[in-house]
Amino acid sequence: MTGLIKEVTLKDGTRVALKFLSREDFELTLDFFRRLPEEDRCYLRRDVTKREIIDERIGEIEAGLATGIVAVADGKIVGDALLFVIPRGWYRKTGEMRLIVDPEYRESGLGTALAREIFILAVKKDLRKLESCAMETQPGAKRMVGKLGFVQEGVLSNFVVDTRGRVHNLILMGMRL
Repeated sequence: MTGLIKEVTLKDGTRVALKFLSREDFELTLDFFRRLPEEDRCYLRRDVTKREIIDERIGEIEAGLATGIVAVADGKIVGDALLFVIPRGWYRKTGEMRLIVDPEYRESGLGTALAREIFILAVKKDLRKLESCAMETQPGAKRMVGKLGFVQEGVLSNFVVDTRGRVHNLILMGMRL
């Protein structure tokens, strides 16, 4: 999947293009993740400030393991959403939503718009469940997915280590489709 999905108008009237992430967006993606504050990046699963990690991520999209959607405003990426699906075994009907928005665009409706497109993709892929995870120290992330209808399904104690080496509980959120 490539190309423009749609344009959306945010709460403040800003127009943002939502498009499928592709290899063409490599440099913009790298720039987006490097612009994020360290406090945000320390909670991400991978160090997406490294070129090889962005290459790996785009490779997952090209291999059909994930679908990425980015929000573009003023020639830069301001939001990134990913639907990750393991197409075999127990998890073949479950997708994981990963989403991050530029701090300047938070509380604007952009996260909701990106999540809505992930939901549409999940339904088109005939998934039965959508999951999202956050560290317990990310109450904003938990609150945002809660507003979308996700409910807390579990906590994995001392399960993840952030990029600073701190151990955190992982909050598992889920939603039936």
